[in-house]
Amino acid sequence: MSSSSHRSMAPVSGLHNLSEFSLKQLVAWGDHLKVHQPQIDAQHEAIFKLALEIAHIWQDRGDLEELKALAERLSKILVAHFRYEEQLLTEIGYPELAAHKAEHQQMLDELQVILDRLHQSKSGTIAGEPGLAFQNYVLGLTVGHIFNSDMDYCLYARKAAKEHEQEQVWPAS
Repeated sequence: MSSSSHRSMAPVSGLHNLSEFSLKQLVAWGDHLKVHQPQIDAQHEAIFKLALEIAHIWQDRGDLEELKALAERLSKILVAHFRYEEQLLTEIGYPELAAHKAEHQQMLDELQVILDRLHQSKSGTIAGEPGLAFQNYVLGLTVGHIFNSDMDYCLYARKAAKEHEQEQVWPAS
């Protein structure tokens, strides 16, 4: 690889060698995922618990209607969570807010496509697509977005607090 092509590559962050982890390990909530804002951390934990529930249904080839209900529940949770998170990021002056909001909208749009596919599917057990698409979406949400993008604003919040000689930069809830 030439040095010029190496410089143009995006930095890699987050978990490496994902294939070495079970699905349960990938969607397991832990302290390493906390952004240290209590409401956001509680919301993220709820999202991870729901992701694990979705993973179990998928792995057990569960009922399609149950998966549809979980997808609808996830959609409602995400809309409320994204709204709350974006409000707090506005309050702390997060410089990457526009990009973060765009990522949220893209995830909601993707979830809507999956919901549409799930609702077009015939009742019965989960087999193939769109259940696989939903599972991949959940991994992207947890491992991709929360573990990477949300950690970016967590680092910003820590740095901002340190610069202002405060314990935290998050507004009082």
